[in-house]
Amino acid sequence: MAIVQQVQKRMLISLAQIAKDINLHEGDHVLIEEMDGGIFLRPVDWVDKNQKYLWTEEWQGKLRQSQQDLEKGDYQTFESMEEAVKDLEELANASRNKDENI
Repeated sequence: MAIVQQVQKRMLISLAQIAKDINLHEGDHVLIEEMDGGIFLRPVDWVDKNQKYLWTEEWQGKLRQSQQDLEKGDYQTFESMEEAVKDLEELANASRNKDENI
């Protein structure tokens, strides 16, 4: 959505019209970048809001487990993407069948 606004005293502009759409609230931080002669604003937290899920305890646990598996050599390699997808589909089907038998 494009919005034209007049710059106010002390170089202020209002983001109220789009703040709700981008989940921006008073007190949040924004990254301001100059790009190609324009200004790009992106909501950020101490980590980028688009990657905030990655810093939850659940995902950090998954990352730690992945690192441990790599260090132990507990992983598979595939010759092609199709082979990897086929393996994932087989795992999903096995899991679904197991759930249905419970």
